Amino acid sequence: MPSLRARLTNAFLRIGTKRRWRPDLDVHLTRERVRRMDARLSGSATRIAVEEIDMGGVPAAWHGERSLSDRGTLLYLHGGAWCLHLPGAYRRLAARLSALTGLRVLLPDYRLAPEHRFPAAVDDCYATYRWLVDQGHAERPLAIAGDSAGGSLALVTMMRARDASVPLPACAALLSPSTDLTMSGPSIDYNERADPMFANAALTLLPDLYCPGVAPSHPWLSPLFGQWQGLPPLLFHAGSTEMLLDDSVRAHDRAVAAGVDARIKVWPELPHVAPLFTIMPEAHQALREIASFIVSHMEPRARAPVVEGNAAVALAGRPVMQQAGSAP
Repeated sequence: MPSLRARLTNAFLRIGTKRRWRPDLDVHLTRERVRRMDARLSGSATRIAVEEIDMGGVPAAWHGERSLSDRGTLLYLHGGAWCLHLPGAYRRLAARLSALTGLRVLLPDYRLAPEHRFPAAVDDCYATYRWLVDQGHAERPLAIAGDSAGGSLALVTMMRARDASVPLPACAALLSPSTDLTMSGPSIDYNERADPMFANAALTLLPDLYCPGVAPSHPWLSPLFGQWQGLPPLLFHAGSTEMLLDDSVRAHDRAVAAGVDARIKVWPELPHVAPLFTIMPEAHQALREIASFIVSHMEPRARAPVVEGNAAVALAGRPVMQQAGSAP
């Protein structure tokens, strides 16, 4: 059973977000609503060092003191359906992940559609990763994470790096990733009513906004159909009522079939990218577990500070339905 705050969050999303989707939605009006949501999600300012940087044309921000780079780096790719961004909420998330992992977190501001359509975001994220490698960050502990569209971009970045014989990160954490832009997962239909955030109209908008004229099965759009061999350990988190649940489930299964060390945790009745909604206790538990997974795959010198709380995750296999706060 989800917490009371999780149930209230679902109700808020159902009223304020789900009912607004329609086929002719104006992305610019949506950005204004998202800006207001961002102000609510980001909360009070976090006390963490932030350093703006330009990486060959891709603006980004480091979160955490420079000295944390000696421990390692986490590259985080934000979500937003390739056309939206919640900078305040993601600054807060990056600060939290930096505190939990003891790593410096890099958050790039990749180009958004429809002003910059596919493959602009893909190229920006891969360029950011190559910049980190070229700057020597791969010689120290390096991880990658992302949510929703950012989860897709994280997977594509790793697949491109592998194919180019570029060093891969130690691990990747994927929060409600979009892995199948063909929308062929069964959960698209069976969770349409249950999902508190999305409706069919929301998902059918994406190809026209982001990648018109490109087959949605292209592996840079739908990494589910890419090659999974040789990827580093992966952790998937998703909510049981998400329309995109099977984007995580099937991606996890593809990874395991390819010999990748992949794990998945499915949270009962939590919304899309639940860790962003820090009003929920489950969001804090999820972030602790994600941080523990990342730290466990780093070199010993990156294993401080100790992550508080239960940091276990579900083992590889079919999704494990787990109550928040219970042992996996």
